[in-house]
Amino acid sequence: MIVTTTPEIAGKTIVEYKGIVFGEVLTRMKMGWTTAGVIAEYEAEMIKAKRAAINKMIDSAAKIAANAVVGVDFDFQSISQGIYISATGTAVVVA
Repeated sequence: MIVTTTPEIAGKTIVEYKGIVFGEVLTRMKMGWTTAGVIAEYEAEMIKAKRAAINKMIDSAAKIAANAVVGVDFDFQSISQGIYISATGTAVVVA
């Protein structure tokens, strides 16, 4: 599965648009702020949650027979003791 933030894929032609797909993750996080900034564990959890959102988006695209997702965008929101992360893009078929 090709996944990109750009609207096109170099060397490929979009032959069919399948629709908007997304992956959402809500993760509970311990807010471990220090005077120097965010601690490494917080950053690691954010990366883990972002990858999970991407994987869910890819699964959604595969279910509708897409072989790529273009125009991927991320949304992050702090919710109480957690973080909501959404990955959204357009599922397409490329040749």
